[in-house]
Amino acid sequence: MMATFRKGFCKSGNQPFSRAAISRRHPAEAANLADFAILLFAFSLLLGCYEPKEGCLDINATNYAVDADDACPDCCTYPTLTISPLHQVLVKNTLDSFINFKYNTFYPAPSSDVDTFEVLRSRFFISNFKLVNTDGEEVGVADTIGIGFINGSRVVYEDNFAKLDRDIFSANVIGTTVTEGTFDKVKFTLGLPEALLQLDTASIPAGHPLYYRTDTLIYEEGIGYIPFLLSFKTDTSSLVEPTAVQFFQPTDILLPLEKPLLIKRGFNIKVRLRINYIAWFEGVDFSSDPVETIRQKIAANLPNAFSVTEITLE
Repeated sequence: MMATFRKGFCKSGNQPFSRAAISRRHPAEAANLADFAILLFAFSLLLGCYEPKEGCLDINATNYAVDADDACPDCCTYPTLTISPLHQVLVKNTLDSFINFKYNTFYPAPSSDVDTFEVLRSRFFISNFKLVNTDGEEVGVADTIGIGFINGSRVVYEDNFAKLDRDIFSANVIGTTVTEGTFDKVKFTLGLPEALLQLDTASIPAGHPLYYRTDTLIYEEGIGYIPFLLSFKTDTSSLVEPTAVQFFQPTDILLPLEKPLLIKRGFNIKVRLRINYIAWFEGVDFSSDPVETIRQKIAANLPNAFSVTEITLE
């Protein structure tokens, strides 16, 4: 025979599930049923008052909300890759201690016991900055920029540029990057791709590192962009004219990390990049080298000034 049960009744005896029915039971059983009824009632109230929480449900985002129920529209914030430059010099006979670099300050020449020099200005671009994992795969940024050229063409590039100068104090946010894994190198280009030296400057938005209208050091009419500028003096006498060297050929630089770094999803990546300005003048004889020889020696030394001191996840 098929048993039937009516809504609101207990299985045993088909008695209503009510205060009276509970009271006629064994005291212990009645107490348990009463507690259960109270808990069930409280739980139903909670369900009735609960409102689903919106939040970012993309685990790659920095604001991933593990307690969210529903995905919010366009609220996710993704990790950024930032270069934080450390402008320093390593002066000989200072127990291998780096000190902060300053303009208009005389430093001993690295290859001489008597010569001194001062840097009046250094401004340069870094482009195509990449993290390199232990498998040799390179990770840059997801941002792009459409750049126009004088001939009317337009090319989309990875928006991966930074402008460095001792007097530019803010860190350089390169762009958005989503990655994970173990990384043991960074690589970048000192300078700009040669194709960009003659771009249509009107295609560059204000605030971009390549925007030149507020920076007369990086662009010269009739020449175009100046990817690397270094101006210095080699004598304490105010009568000595400064020497300025410019480099237009890009230089690729690969820097190993002190130890492999595990990068997890959802974290901003900040690379502390040291520039040792004295390293550019290694082997230079200020007393006898002509300007062109000095320029060639500096060009050969360009990669030697850079090192990664730290990478932090934030």
